[in-house]
Parts: sequence; C-alpha cells; structure tokens
Amino acid sequence: MQFAAKTSAGFTFGANSTLGEELHSDAPSKLSAGLRRLVQAQTSCPTYTMTSGSTPLTVTVRKDDAPDRGSDAYAYTTTLTGPGGSQVLKTAAVRRSNVLVMLVGAPSLVDRHIEAAIAKLPAS
Repeated sequence: MQFAAKTSAGFTFGANSTLGEELHSDAPSKLSAGLRRLVQAQTSCPTYTMTSGSTPLTVTVRKDDAPDRGSDAYAYTTTLTGPGGSQVLKTAAVRRSNVLVMLVGAPSLVDRHIEAAIAKLPAS
C-alpha cells in the first residue's frame, strides 16, 4: 500500500511469536480504498500455493471478526503450510479519520494488543 506517511515497528515475544505494527496516514478516502483493495486481494482466494525460494507452501486465508472501533475495520488469518509445518498469522486493521493501524503476527498477540493500538488512534 502506498500512502502519504508510514511507520512500522516489530516486536519479538519468544522464539516463534512476533508482532508487527504499521501506522499509515493519508486522506481517509485513500486509506479506505487501499485497505479495501488489500483485504479483497488477500481474501479473494481462500487457498493457493506459493513458493518461498524453491519450497512450495500452501496458503489458506479466512476472514475473521474485526474490532468494531473505527470507520473501516478488517481482520483475516493466514496459515502457511510447508514441509516444516505450519505458521499462522493474523492481520487486523482499523482506520479512524486519516490514520490506519495494522497489526500482523501471532493471532494471540494481535488479539491481545489490537485494542491498545486502536486506543491511540484519533477520535472519529
């Protein structure tokens, strides 16, 4: 997504638990349209195959309930399965006014931290 401003941070909570946070700022209509395109692209094909290097991965995507705390809110879970096992990532995104927050990481970490991230957004 290309917006006027972006910042991101990553956090590690042990060997296999990570959480990434992105903040985007732009005109509300541009944020809404970009977020909608991203979610439609990610959830339009519930199962597909991709490669990481030469390793085939099966990717499964399902929509989740999103926090009802902003003008736009979306959530989905992605499961990547390959020869070494599976990795599950959750994405949750909420827009208020001209700011969008997106968390990506272990589902339990996204669920635990999304409300705190939303609380930092400007009032609607």
